[in-house]
This record gives sequence, structure tokens and C-alpha cells, in this order.
Amino acid sequence: MNNLVSELEVTERGVYNEVISLLAHIADQDKNRIALRIASIAKTKLVSVVRVLLEKLQQDEQNRVAIYYILEGVLQQDTGGLEMRLVNKIISLASEQMRETLEATNEVKVAASNTLVTLASCYFDDVMYELHCHLKPPKLPEEFILVTLGNLSSAYALDCIPFVEMNLSTMFSMLELVNDSRMRQAFCGVLEQWSRAVRLFLASWEKYPFPKVGGAALQSFSSVYSHVTSNWLTCEELELKQAVIKALGPMMSLLLHKEEYQGQIFEQMSWLLEQYKESTDVFHVTKSLSQLLEVSGEYKIPLPKRKFQAICSALHNQLCSQAKPLSMENHTELVYCIVQLARSSPDDLIAFLHSQLEIENEAVCVASLNLLRAIVSTDCK
Repeated sequence: MNNLVSELEVTERGVYNEVISLLAHIADQDKNRIALRIASIAKTKLVSVVRVLLEKLQQDEQNRVAIYYILEGVLQQDTGGLEMRLVNKIISLASEQMRETLEATNEVKVAASNTLVTLASCYFDDVMYELHCHLKPPKLPEEFILVTLGNLSSAYALDCIPFVEMNLSTMFSMLELVNDSRMRQAFCGVLEQWSRAVRLFLASWEKYPFPKVGGAALQSFSSVYSHVTSNWLTCEELELKQAVIKALGPMMSLLLHKEEYQGQIFEQMSWLLEQYKESTDVFHVTKSLSQLLEVSGEYKIPLPKRKFQAICSALHNQLCSQAKPLSMENHTELVYCIVQLARSSPDDLIAFLHSQLEIENEAVCVASLNLLRAIVSTDCK
């Protein structure tokens, strides 16, 4: 019997033992230091390290979050050399653990989702395929399938474009079934990020190899938008309302490109402005408005006169109001909105500000003068 062990086997065993030894101290030592050491080993022994981490993810339930954190760091390296069998195992395990309803904590699901997003940098199609397989109407997907779809779009916006129409059509067929607040928030997160991705693509589509997003994809966005605005705007739960507001801006600014959707978009602007009176985080209202006004100014899409005046008044009131302190980020975004209005209709905006200067109120006059200064110092042509 040959008792000689190959050099490769010795090396593999040494990697296994070292990684296992490091992981054994993960609960009582610096996680970042251990992660850096394991990532360093993976630079030359990537396959061996990934195998050990996958094994521990299945065995060590208590430290899964930390192990996923380490695996994510390892996958941030060049993983092009991983054999597909191992890639598929990572995808399968992370997908399974982020979809567990009872056994896995939210922290584990977040960690598994983040790992899939990181792996997608080299294996985007494989990760997307796994997620799409779990969009099977009439059954609703697990929450973190949607969360991961949104995060994929945020991280790799243009890579998502070939999948937009297919996934949106599937999601639209599920919306009638979505009654749970958390699931509605998750759907809103996907719609927000995918709308941003398509808008980014439309701004420079000629640089990319895949076809321009067509009318069918925009029709899918329009159908989803109509459902959300018809059914979800009356929600009382603060977190859901914030998610809806954050999704509306990107969706509305995307659909504003097409004349046939503009009437519908202008109609919903009133609801958005009303949210300044609610106890919501008004920054998200301003941010959604700024995206709309940016498209209006850039593509010379005129706003109806009444809507223009209503937007001017709402933004100006926010800048003048002394009822509650204005955050720096909201102030910056409000001024940006006014500048966008000046780009789309400079004469009307200047006339509005001049009318405000005639009001005998110091705060109103100071805000108006500051806005005039901001407009003058910006190229509004």
C-alpha cells in the first residue's frame, strides 16, 4: 500500500487546517483580522478556501453571518478561475439560506444576499437566473429574492437591462397578491432600482451591445406604476409610504420620457406634493421631485402651468418654513429642484420669485434672494 501523500494533498490539508483554525476563533477574536487573513490565503488557494467556507456555512449555524462576511471578502477578488460546480454551490446555498422562513435570522438572509450580489460581479447571469427561478406566479417570492434583485440592479445597473422586460412582466402578474407591508416594501425597492437602471441606460444606450429598451418594457413599467398608484398610495404605515415615495420618483421620471404617459405622471405630482404636509421624511419627497424635474428640464418637457406653480410654492414653502429644522441634504435638494425649474421654464420661475419678494416677510424674501443667486450662478440654458 502506497503511504506517500502527494504535495498537492499536503497543501490542501494545510489550507483546510489553517482556515478551520482561524474560524474556530471567530466568536472571540477580531472578525476583520480573521477575514483579511483568510482572504490573503485565498489569493493563491481560492478554490480550497471557498470549499472550507461552504462546508462551515452548512455546519456552523451560530456563526453563519460572520462566515458569509468572510466569504464575501474572498469573492471580491478575481473569481474567474472558480469551477462552475463550485460557483453553482455558492449560489444554491446562499439562495437556500436567504429563503429560509423560520430557521434563518434576518442577519443571515442579508449576509447571504450580499454574498450573491458580490458573486454576480463575475457570474451575473448565473445569479440572475437563480433569482428569476423563484419568481413563479401565482406564488409570491420570498422577500429576500426581491431585496437581492434590487441590490443587483443598484450594483450592476446596465447588466440588468436584458432582464428588465421579463422580470417586470412576471412581477406585475404578482402585484394583486401582495398585501403584506414588508413584501410591498421589497417590491418598491426593486421598482426603484430597476427604474434607475433603465433611465441610466436610456441616457447612453448607444454605447452598449444590447438593444434599446423598447415600448414593451416601458409598458410594463406603466402597468406596475398604475397598480402602485391606484392601490398603495393610501397606506398608513410610515416605512411603506417611504418606500412608495422612493420608488415613485424613478418610475415617474422614466415614464415622463414618453408623451403618452405624461398626463398620468402630472396627475400624481399633486399626491407627491401633499406628502410635504405629512409626517414623512420629506427628503425622499424632494428627491423624487428632483428626478422628475431633472428629466423635464433636460428633455424640455413643459410642466402644466398649474403644476409648475404648485411645485414652486411647495418647494419655496419648505425653504421658508420655520416649523421644523431643514436638513442640509434636503436644503441642497430643494435648491437643486428650483434650478431644474429654471432650466425648464426660466421666465415663469423668475416671475414666481419676484412675486415672493413683494411679500413683507423676511424669511420669504431671504429665501427668494438666495434662490435667485443660486439660479444666476448656475448655467440654466
